Amino acid sequence: MNLNHQLVQKQTQKLVMTQDLRQSIELLPLSTLELADRISAELIENPMLEEEPGSERSKSPELYSVDDLKRKEKNDFLKNSDQGWQDSFSLDKPQYRGTDASDRNQKYIESSPNTQSLSDHLLWQLRISSLKGKEMEIAEILISMLDDRGFISQTQTELATEIGVSAKTIKKVLEQIHQLDPLGIGAGSIQETLYIQAKILKPEDKNLHDLIQNYLKDLEKLDYKGISKKMGLPVESIEAMAAEIKKLEPFPATLYTPQKPDYIVPDVIIREIEGEFSILLNDEWLPKLKINKEYKGMLKKGAGAKDSDKEYISTKLNSAEWLIRSVNQRRQTLYRVVSAIIELQTEFFRKGVRFLKPLTLKDIAERLDLHESTVSRITSNKYVQTSWGILELKWFFSSGLKSKSSEGGMESSKTIHDIIRNLVKEEDPENPLSDQDIVEKIESKGIEIARRTVAKYRKILKILPSNQRKKVKSLEAR
Repeated sequence: MNLNHQLVQKQTQKLVMTQDLRQSIELLPLSTLELADRISAELIENPMLEEEPGSERSKSPELYSVDDLKRKEKNDFLKNSDQGWQDSFSLDKPQYRGTDASDRNQKYIESSPNTQSLSDHLLWQLRISSLKGKEMEIAEILISMLDDRGFISQTQTELATEIGVSAKTIKKVLEQIHQLDPLGIGAGSIQETLYIQAKILKPEDKNLHDLIQNYLKDLEKLDYKGISKKMGLPVESIEAMAAEIKKLEPFPATLYTPQKPDYIVPDVIIREIEGEFSILLNDEWLPKLKINKEYKGMLKKGAGAKDSDKEYISTKLNSAEWLIRSVNQRRQTLYRVVSAIIELQTEFFRKGVRFLKPLTLKDIAERLDLHESTVSRITSNKYVQTSWGILELKWFFSSGLKSKSSEGGMESSKTIHDIIRNLVKEEDPENPLSDQDIVEKIESKGIEIARRTVAKYRKILKILPSNQRKKVKSLEAR
């Protein structure tokens, strides 16, 4: 066996990402707000960077609440969607909030004269309760352990061990806390808090207690017949109890836990002026950057400067030049991509969602001679303000279905979503449309679609099956 060392010349091809290229790619997916934070951090850390005089940085961008945008989107596009029992009542969904309870809580919050915290509110009640001495101290500890939903995740045994008291004492104190306002506070789960509330508000209704304690999972599935057989009660009784449960509050702390809204700034504003679309990149408020001439001059002179100082200034200069160059490149790429989207989705911008065309990242990439990954990055975390609302830039990309009536022979899946929403909105509540009925109505418009595709889109839109929609309507009517 020959184990001698040899020098061999070999030619290969491989992609090498320079530091500048890697950092430039990092800027592409940043939203305008994130880019502003990045620039601010660089201004602090890099002495070679400074703001140009007259920068618009002091001008604050117009902020939009994500919740408001969702509500507007619901009004403009999703107002036909059907919010079913599974969306408003699921043990697996921490955002659950019963419709009736939510309305009641909102009215309470709006009429509340102060913004007292939950812990203060509970401690105030405890001071006039029967708890004294050591039990009062335990209650204060337990209240400090409440999470944002109003639950205490540890079991009574774990709490007893952690606090150093008997489980019997923990049970007594917890029972007292459960009866405070809001009812059911300090429970360990949604099921437990609903059970506590039902026992306090409906002490004589043993069937309701049994339903919550043993059949809540079946109730999520709207399996009234199955529950009816197991409990030996008429279906009508199960439906009546389900309506009562919807009035309870699964997350007691939501009354006193203010939701901090998330805000976004539209990265692009599109306006139609005299038949032509204008694109405004909403970044005028960002600080305008330039290189510090004084430090750059020191680097050129070099007289009296240490080698380490020269190296430091040189590194910071390269970093500053890269940032300025990358910000400009990001801006140009975003403008080009939005321009291409407008060209390919002109009908949408003029007439609305019904005229949205199928569009892929590859379509834009080929049109602009860019890589698909570049298009994907530049459209991430970006919002565009249009006459039809504020939309994510990614929203414009969707697959398509064959259509005889659409130009190009394809219809966007977003358009199909809108059609399904409208069909469900306009259906007879007593005789809702089945998936097959929806297929037939869509095919009558010249669009080819399979029943399984309708079922898939219906799930995406959070629209329940026809039999469950009928049950939800009957609950809402109570």
